Parts: sequence; C-alpha cells; structure tokens
Amino acid sequence: MPPTKPSKPASNVLEWLGQPLGQPSTFYWLNGSEDYLREQVQRKLRKEVLDEGFAEFNHQVLRLGPGSKPAAILDALSELPMMTDRRLLELQNVHELPAKVADEVNKMLQHESLHPGLIVVFVGDTPKTKSGLWDTLRQKANVLTCDLEAKQRGDFVVYCCSQHQLDLTSQQQQLVAERTAGSLRLITSAVERLALFAGDSRQVSQSELDQLVHDSAEVQTWKLTAAVGEANTRKAYALLERLLKQEAAQSLLSYLNSYVLGLVQVMQLKTRLKTAAAIAKELPRRSEFQIKKSLEELGSWNETDLGNAFERLARADFRIKTGSDPLLVMQLLILQLCNRSGARR
Repeated sequence: MPPTKPSKPASNVLEWLGQPLGQPSTFYWLNGSEDYLREQVQRKLRKEVLDEGFAEFNHQVLRLGPGSKPAAILDALSELPMMTDRRLLELQNVHELPAKVADEVNKMLQHESLHPGLIVVFVGDTPKTKSGLWDTLRQKANVLTCDLEAKQRGDFVVYCCSQHQLDLTSQQQQLVAERTAGSLRLITSAVERLALFAGDSRQVSQSELDQLVHDSAEVQTWKLTAAVGEANTRKAYALLERLLKQEAAQSLLSYLNSYVLGLVQVMQLKTRLKTAAAIAKELPRRSEFQIKKSLEELGSWNETDLGNAFERLARADFRIKTGSDPLLVMQLLILQLCNRSGARR
C-alpha cells in the first residue's frame, strides 16, 4: 500500500478547507451528515488535485451500493493517470457496501500495487456493516468528518468571510448565522451577497446587512410557532403573511403539527422525567433548549387545547385541499390556536 499522511482530527474540517492542500494524501474518508461540507471538500480536492485541461481523463466517480462488484472497484483502482501525474477516484456511498465486498476492497488497499499518483476519496455516512475496511481507513486515510454542531455554525460564517475577504463584526457574523438558521448553503449565499455589495471596502453597515440578509423561511417559521406559543395573534399574522409568499400552506401546517406534537410529547414525559435534559434523552431529535422552550409554553396549553389543535389542523388541511383560500384558512387557524383557553387564564 502506498504511504499516506496521518489522519486529521474530524473537528479540523474547516481548518482543512481554509489551508492550501499541499501534498495530497493517498486516501481521504469523508463522512458525517453535512452534505454541503462534503461538497466543499470534494470541490477543493478536484480543483487542487486535477491538472487543468486533463481533469476529464483523470477523474472518476463510482457510486457504490449493495450490488457493487469487487471487480468493478478493482478496475477503477487499477486505472493509471493519463498525460499527467495524478488521478482522482471518488467512491461514493461507501457505507452501502456489504461487509463481504468491503472486506474485498480492504484487501485491495492492503495488497494491490496502486499507482503513486492515485488519490482515492471514500465518501459516505456511518458504515452499516462491520469490516476491516473501516479500521484501515481510520488508520491510513485523512479522515474528514463533515459535521458541525450548532455552536460551530458561527465558525463557518468566519470561514466564509475569510474566503470572500469580507470583514464582518462579531455581532454581524452572529446575525448571519441566526438569520440563516445555521444552514451552510444559506450562510454561503448570504456572505457572497454581502461581499459583492461591499466590494473593495470589505465592510457593510448594519442597515446594509439588514437589507441584504433576511430571516430564512425556517427562522420565520420558528418565530411563527413562538408567536403562537405566546398567543400573540398580531405577530403571528404578520409572520404568516410573509411565510405564505415563500412556503406552501401545507408545509406550514406540517410544521405547526410537529410543534403541537412536540408539546404533547413533552407534556407526557414531564410527569415522569423532571428535567429538560432527561426529557431530551428520550427525544433525541430535539435539543435541551427546545425542550425547555416547550416546558415554558406548556404553561399556556392544557390537554383540551392540544386536542383541539390537532382537530383544527386537520380541518384546515381539508379546507385548503378542497379549494378554500389558504391565507384565510391559516389566519383562522392561527386565531384559534392563539385564542386557546389555557392562554386566557
């Protein structure tokens, strides 16, 4: 097996993206749930590994799956670079490989004489099988885990600003992260707009940022449920009108249904589990912060309110599907949810 560079810690993916590639590793293993980060890593590898003018001949993407044959993978690993020194092979969905095939690939990496100019990128989620391949990749590959926790979204804003030579204040960076709901794609888009507007000055004022970066639909939807939780009909109406210009009414109904369902789940668990942290362990898709918010809001909801909410959501869905005006139907629904009996106490 050709020598490789040591693996980088998974937390260094942004640092890795921000640095020159230098001498590439023989193997890379991209895992983690952030598809956009994976795309950024792959784009950088393609740009810096492949020689301009020869990329078409020296870049192959092989999509793997349960039916992948070892012979096809061996053929891809055995191809030589054409008219240049390097060749880039991307093995997508490597986590889908059956254990037997993964073991065959591991043998290839251990025993085949691969061309020294071959760079192999393994791309996939958490492996579904047990195989020596994963141990080999942990030891020999440059492992880049493409995940970012919520608190690291601000780091991605900083990274994007550095890439586009944009100087935002810490407060402005935080606003970009908040208004995009931490979406890496939306962060990139917002920073690109700001950098284009700023030009050589590299700076924008607060009013200019407010004009160029608005709350994403996800943030506005979260604010809508917060307004419903506060029984603030006027605020909820204003958010609803803006959202219906971006989202279908059924999408908002689905979000409101998930919001009410979350309240019901927390209500059922809070009698047995006394803390938000304990409840969050039972509901892994929700953060401790979200649980605390639900516990606060449950002070203005009772069981009858929650039962009525589901009934009204179903009725609103039926009315929209049978031709009623979505705005009027949604306004009536918001009025009913905000005017619940628990909120009038």
